[in-house]
Amino acid sequence: MSQASVTSPGEKLRRMLAGPDLAMVPGCHDALGARLIESAGFEAVYISGFSYAASLGKPDVGIVTMSEVIVQGQRIAEAVTVPVITDADTGYGGPVNIWETVRGLERAGLGGLHLEDQRMPKKCGAMAGKELASEDEMTARLQVACRARLSPDFLIIGRTDAVTILGVEEAARRCRVMEAAGADAVMVPSLSTPAELETIARSVSIPVIYVAAETIRPMYSAQQLKAFGFAMALYPLSLIQVSVAAQTKLLAALHETGTTEAIIPEMTKFSEIGEIVGNGEAARIEQLFAKAR
Repeated sequence: MSQASVTSPGEKLRRMLAGPDLAMVPGCHDALGARLIESAGFEAVYISGFSYAASLGKPDVGIVTMSEVIVQGQRIAEAVTVPVITDADTGYGGPVNIWETVRGLERAGLGGLHLEDQRMPKKCGAMAGKELASEDEMTARLQVACRARLSPDFLIIGRTDAVTILGVEEAARRCRVMEAAGADAVMVPSLSTPAELETIARSVSIPVIYVAAETIRPMYSAQQLKAFGFAMALYPLSLIQVSVAAQTKLLAALHETGTTEAIIPEMTKFSEIGEIVGNGEAARIEQLFAKAR
């Protein structure tokens, strides 16, 4: 196959955004989670900033660094064949930091990232105490990001946290500002009512991404979100919330009973995990090497 015929991760994401169905993209924080997402049939993977920070035992308040995100992004991108989008917070600093963030993530094999309009240090969108950056600063962040990418296919998504601070109309206006700055798509967390969804989905001419966090009610189906006009939905917290619940349940049972016996029927088999992480492929490689000796 010639190099020209290879579809880049960014191009795959753009095709998903332009497709007839809602693109559903679950979030994870590591390569195992990414493998599970791909194995379940999803066509893309999202790296959740909250989940990655939590996996380090840290809150999502701007502690995670650019280097950590690039390294983890590369691990995840190498583990799957589907494209990967990551949370890149505010770009980890000024214009030079944003430039290096985009270059680093693109070279790491990811297909896109999103930058948000919070002031630094940022906070998780579900947390109180967030402060918004000026429109000029957000415009500059996106313009730098668009100039920094090596391929025009690499997806630059603008994110605004204005809904919980200034309201949905201001969030819609900021979406238009981000579109004018060159964003390929926009995303707005904390939407709940049908009126809010309609306002945001119709605010711009570029694709709009819905943040389907279980912290917000109600939860809308893929069909409903597509009908509102959304092109993609990210599920940033689903895997980590169910994972923490399952681990907490097992640990409580072990602590109380002195055995994990009651939880064994709920466990994934060891052999199944081995297949997910590539035990079979490793065995085939060893067999080939043994024959060559």
